[in-house]
Amino acid sequence: MNNDPGSLSNLQDIVLPDPVPLWPPGSGGLLVLAALVLCVAVIALHYYLKGRRNRYRRAGLVLLAEARTCRDVSVVLKRVALAAFPREQVASLYGGAWVDFLNQTCPRSEFQPHCFSDPDQPPPAGIRESARRWISGHRIIAATAEGRN
Repeated sequence: MNNDPGSLSNLQDIVLPDPVPLWPPGSGGLLVLAALVLCVAVIALHYYLKGRRNRYRRAGLVLLAEARTCRDVSVVLKRVALAAFPREQVASLYGGAWVDFLNQTCPRSEFQPHCFSDPDQPPPAGIRESARRWISGHRIIAATAEGRN
C-alpha cells in the first residue's frame, strides 16, 4: 500500500447498500394499504346496498315485459309502488288519482288520465315506455319516506 492518499492504488470498489425490501412495509405503506382497503370496502358496500334497494325495480321491469294488457301494466306498477311507498298511500289509489300519483312521483313519466280506462285491451302506444320510465326513475318523496319508518 502506498501512503500517499492521492495514489490510485489506494482506491477501492464502491460498496452499494442492500436494496430496500418491499416486505415488511413501513408504517406509511401500511397506512396507505389500510386506507385503500377501506375505500374499496366502502365502495363495494355502497354498490351492494344500492343493488339490494333497487331489486324491486329490476323485478318490476321483468314483470312489465310480460304484461299483455293495460290491467297487467297497472298491476305491475301497483306492485312496484307498494314495494317503494307505504301501503296506506298507494293501495287505495285507482283511476285519475292513481295516474296523478304516478306522474307526481316521476316527472319523466307521461301517463294520461285515460290510459288505464280499457283494462282488457293491449296497452296503448307509449304506456309501456312510460311504465318503464316510472319503474326506473320514480323518487320517494321525503314526507313519504319519513312515514314509512
